[in-house]
Amino acid sequence: MEQKELERSEKSVLLDDILNSVPEETASSDVEEPNESSGDNMPDQSQDDSAESGTESDEDAGELPNADVISGESAENADEQDSEEFDGEEDEDYEEEVPKKRKKKKRGHGHIIFGLIFSVVIISVSILAAVFILKCSKEFLAIGKSDIELVVDIPMNSSTLDIAEQLYREGIISDPKLFRLFSKFKGADGTYIAGTHTLSPKMDYNTLIEELQAEAENQRETVDVIFPEGITLLEAAQRLEEKNVCSADEFIKVFNAGGFGFDFEEKVRISSLKFYKMEGYFFPDTYQFYVDEDPRVVAKKIYKNFDARVTPDLYGRMKDLDMELEDVLTLASVIQAEAPDTTNMKMVASVFFNRLNNPDEYPLLQSDPTTNYVEEVIKPNIQFKSEAMFKAYDTYQGAGLPPGPICNPGLDAINAVLYPAETDYFYFCSNLETGEFFYAETLDEHNQNLIEAGLV
Repeated sequence: MEQKELERSEKSVLLDDILNSVPEETASSDVEEPNESSGDNMPDQSQDDSAESGTESDEDAGELPNADVISGESAENADEQDSEEFDGEEDEDYEEEVPKKRKKKKRGHGHIIFGLIFSVVIISVSILAAVFILKCSKEFLAIGKSDIELVVDIPMNSSTLDIAEQLYREGIISDPKLFRLFSKFKGADGTYIAGTHTLSPKMDYNTLIEELQAEAENQRETVDVIFPEGITLLEAAQRLEEKNVCSADEFIKVFNAGGFGFDFEEKVRISSLKFYKMEGYFFPDTYQFYVDEDPRVVAKKIYKNFDARVTPDLYGRMKDLDMELEDVLTLASVIQAEAPDTTNMKMVASVFFNRLNNPDEYPLLQSDPTTNYVEEVIKPNIQFKSEAMFKAYDTYQGAGLPPGPICNPGLDAINAVLYPAETDYFYFCSNLETGEFFYAETLDEHNQNLIEAGLV
């Protein structure tokens, strides 16, 4: 038995070495030979033993039955041993096979995961491609764009790049690169005619190219219009009408309606106490318009200038001060109407901020231009009389800031609000003849300044 156990142990070690060194496909076939040879040796030995036993049995006939019993039991024991050895070897083979089958399953899961990732990538790329194609199609076909007509002057010797950028600045197209690509594909490069063309964002790219290839219109008469800082919306509209650009009433209506798609339009405060909704948003500047122009074209051009002049840096400063655009423009409009230069604008701004920050002691700003706005602009032009509006705009009656700007301030006044001087003044006045300003911390000092300024 010890010899068999030793042989069995040696075979087990040998089996492990073979399974570890031979590919899995051939491992089972290589192991079978040792099992068969070891299994064949045991019955042969039993037969030899049986033969010797048979010879001895012939000599002693009386012990034959007992010999048969012993031989039968030995055979059964040998079969059981062979079965145990076979089962043991088979168990070892099974234990060695199980991990390798599990590894195969893991490799199978890896293929599945890779397939899923690959599918997700393909689907994502397809979705992005579809979105890109849809966006390009909307741009190319001018889907959902404004039908406003714009007069565009194409300079001489303009390249396709120059024209694409000009169309983009005018708000006619949204993607200059796409326009240049289509122009090249269509073979239109170098065929555009300089001069005046009437175009619209509603035109698809094919129509735009055809319009730009057509003969230019007769040159229209243009006019330069100067709008100084502090001009009211009513005065600006009247000046446009005087220059034969468009009707004052139509312009005011269109300008207050807005809806041109600029981000700042969302910051405009809506209030029943406001007179002109877009007062303060007509940026003072020198503009060039065509005579007999569409009021919408005029209004959009002014909106576009305001959007360009009120920069992200200014919005960043407003955020630092926790001030909204409407409040900045409103206070700037009052300062613009009060002070003639940047130094006094910053000083006046400090006075108003000191009052606004001490509402219990100084609830009213008491600015004369706000009273003038009520008397000269609102009352003569309001359709239905509103005492609440009159009181809200007049800072001698209404607390805090007016409901909206009282004129259109320039950058100096806006910067005065964003970067005011630091003072302890709560009062100011000026000599109307010399323009000299006087500032005071107390009411007594202010009353003395009023005498020096010749106001009392």
